[in-house]
Amino acid sequence: MSASRSAQQVRCAIYTRKSTEDGLEQEFNSLDAQYEACAAYALSQQHEGWELVGQRYDDPGFSGGNLQRPGLKQLLADIEAGKIDIVLLYKIDRLTRSLSDFTRIVEVFEGAGASFVSITQSFNTTTSMGRLTLNMLLSFGQFEREIATERIRDKIAASRKRGMWTGGPVPLGYDLKDRKLVIKEEEAALVRMIFELHQQWETLTALQADLLDRGFRTKPRPCKDGRIMGDVPFRSGGLRHLLSNPIYLGRVRQGDKTYPGQHEAIIDQQAWEASQRLLEKAKPRPRTGHISPLAGRICDGEGRNLISAHTIKQGKRYRYYTSKTRNSAGAWRLPAGDVERLVRQELDRFLRDHERLAGALGIPCLGEETEQKRGRLVEQMSKAKGLDHLVSQLDVQIEVQEASVTLTLNRNALGAVLGIELPPETSDQSIELEVAAALRKRGHELRFVEQARQDASRGRDRSLASLLQKGWQAWDKLKREADQVDPSERSELTRYARLRFLAPDIVSAVLEGRQPVELTARKLMRTSNLPISWSEQRKVLGFS
Repeated sequence: MSASRSAQQVRCAIYTRKSTEDGLEQEFNSLDAQYEACAAYALSQQHEGWELVGQRYDDPGFSGGNLQRPGLKQLLADIEAGKIDIVLLYKIDRLTRSLSDFTRIVEVFEGAGASFVSITQSFNTTTSMGRLTLNMLLSFGQFEREIATERIRDKIAASRKRGMWTGGPVPLGYDLKDRKLVIKEEEAALVRMIFELHQQWETLTALQADLLDRGFRTKPRPCKDGRIMGDVPFRSGGLRHLLSNPIYLGRVRQGDKTYPGQHEAIIDQQAWEASQRLLEKAKPRPRTGHISPLAGRICDGEGRNLISAHTIKQGKRYRYYTSKTRNSAGAWRLPAGDVERLVRQELDRFLRDHERLAGALGIPCLGEETEQKRGRLVEQMSKAKGLDHLVSQLDVQIEVQEASVTLTLNRNALGAVLGIELPPETSDQSIELEVAAALRKRGHELRFVEQARQDASRGRDRSLASLLQKGWQAWDKLKREADQVDPSERSELTRYARLRFLAPDIVSAVLEGRQPVELTARKLMRTSNLPISWSEQRKVLGFS
């Protein structure tokens, strides 16, 4: 405390704290004892101008291990507001038992020009020796608290290994009596129903919806202050916790293991294992590392975002971009490879066309340095994750229409990547690249006609080609062994044999991969009334 402060009024505040609520109901409790001792000390310093402020700063039932205490928060706020000069404590550990918290508190004190006094310990926080002594004392206080925490943790672990209930919210289906769980039959019946319905519906979402329709709610939990916690509709997270809680099997969990409990089970082993299999099946799959570079940048013709999705068939992964909509009937599903290939090819064409690129940027021509950077951009696209980096750099947005695909590039981003200072009149404009590519439905997905033709050059549709081969083989067998074929096999052979009479140009188109994109092996087999006339065949199968 400075000499100038001693000559004037020194505003003193008393801070008291007790870790537990034991004994606080007494007329004269531990907080009162701390306050009176500090008040007597302040009175002894009255000749120095010390005077107590009217407000008390008490924290009954709060641990000194953190700063989340209402009394301490108000004290620090008043110190920062310049209302307090000195804080009186019975002992330093009343303020905090954490060395890191003590450092933060001291910073608040120093910032406001305040200090504190421990009336049972001699400390002067204005000197380096005083700070060292304080730090040592707090370190031992923190060590003592951590040792006590470890003892409590070890005691809880030992109790659980003996199957004892160690506290916490009482699970649905049980009540607490003499510190032991006892079955509450009306709630236990609901628990059994939840396990049965889980096996019936198999998913937590469907189970949640069923419980909501039936009007069931979570267990109400009365608080000490009269409030009621719980008593709300079940949610998926709470249902997962309930279904995976070994308490209902008569066991107690400690770490990764469970031990026989001292309470009765509500469900049997068979119901438990059935639910665990369903929960394991529903666990989120780990990320595969596969990247969908257009995710978050692509929308369909109705303005709906297309999100990345995938499916795995026979060990092979198929990626898609699908409409983000609740109504699956009108949703789009585009093969990711088709869309990404089209976007990559259009960006490649645009970046390789010098005149088109310069015109889009509003400049007469590309300089030598710009040419080098343009070449690096083109080269970048051919590398792994190259498209991902490029669409991010140029802030590319894609809109897929039924007859075209529009790419929108950020002109400023393109200029920055190429190191070009754009003319002011064009700097805020975007660049649009439009590609003619009609969509055709193929099974459950949409395919780009132009893209499908480019894909065809790399190989024909093996399913279709195999189907034609089966048609010829079926016709030959019917001719050679007509009398030996039983009726059921004859019906199957007849379904394939009719493909023997497809128009020659249709057969050639399939073998060369030039068939319409919507013609699949499934569609060909489902065309029950296949015309004999070749011209009619072309119409039915989409060749004309």
